[in-house]
Amino acid sequence: MTPSPRRPGGAPRAPGRGRTCLQLIVVLIFLLPAMIGIPAVVGYAYLDHQLHTPANPGSGKVRFVVPPGSSFAQVADTLHQAGLIDNAIVFRLYARYQRLDRSVEAGEYELSRNLNMQQILTALQTAVPREIFITVPEGYTIQKTAARLDQIGGSIKGADYLDLAQHGNFDYDFLQGRPAGASLEGFLFPDTYLVPRDAIAKQLITLQLDQFGRTWTADRKAAAGRRKLSVREVVTLASIVEREARFDVDRGLVASVFYNRLAINMPLQADATVLYAKGVWQAGVTQEDRKVDSPYNTYLHAGLPPGPIANPGVRTIDAVLAPPTTTYIYYLSDPQGHNHYATTYDQFVQLLHQYGLQ
Repeated sequence: MTPSPRRPGGAPRAPGRGRTCLQLIVVLIFLLPAMIGIPAVVGYAYLDHQLHTPANPGSGKVRFVVPPGSSFAQVADTLHQAGLIDNAIVFRLYARYQRLDRSVEAGEYELSRNLNMQQILTALQTAVPREIFITVPEGYTIQKTAARLDQIGGSIKGADYLDLAQHGNFDYDFLQGRPAGASLEGFLFPDTYLVPRDAIAKQLITLQLDQFGRTWTADRKAAAGRRKLSVREVVTLASIVEREARFDVDRGLVASVFYNRLAINMPLQADATVLYAKGVWQAGVTQEDRKVDSPYNTYLHAGLPPGPIANPGVRTIDAVLAPPTTTYIYYLSDPQGHNHYATTYDQFVQLLHQYGLQ
């Protein structure tokens, strides 16, 4: 976060910019103190104190977190809540006057209690967070997450993450009974994580597994038990629903279709499983794609695939554990991604014609 460069050759600022700065100075010195109940005659002294005196001086440091997407106003509020500044409005207006009200990188910071407003503002220009946020979206595969980590360009390398997710050994109750050689696909919970700036792959994976463990509550275990499903079967079905349902309203309905198909031993015929079998991430599949030889291809094999095809979020897990009761056997997605459902094949064909898919 750096201030804007000066005009070449020391050229004077535009008149509008000068008036804006003058107005801010007037607000800072006279109007703001009056607004907060301080007589204008002592306004300058008040502002001088705010800018040059630490809010809560001491020998220690204060930790504060800037969430992803925070505005500078929110950063100022965070500093106020952390006790590092007394007045967030003064801080924001002074930063704007100095042209330093830029966004601050999301993450966890530490600042000394002995810094005043001016020093804090200066420190924020070059401050590097000790911890940073990493977001893993719902429905990402471990390969997709690894690619995202490389795009972020942090300390966690995609190849390390992928290798550990595919071959690492982790001791969690919900991983008991995992087939030999199975990856952690499905259990690397999608969320936003605060990790050390120099974190390694194992730290992120551990956070994801810990979060899955907190999510897999006693109530959810009981719901799975009532359906006679193991945690791996729940996550496998949820991973397919996650990839097949773009909107919240469709999660439970798609799950109901799959349950109805499983009950009559009808193949799930989910395109997302074909894409996983091919190892690609694309919008749709062709008839040729649906012939790919893989146990994950639910066009060729009835029942659930051998394991999850992505990492589902809690909304989808809950939709799989408590879907609505329907008679739907078929569904399709229209060009906007909304799903439409049918009980009979004739109804399904009508939907295909209605949405121009046949």
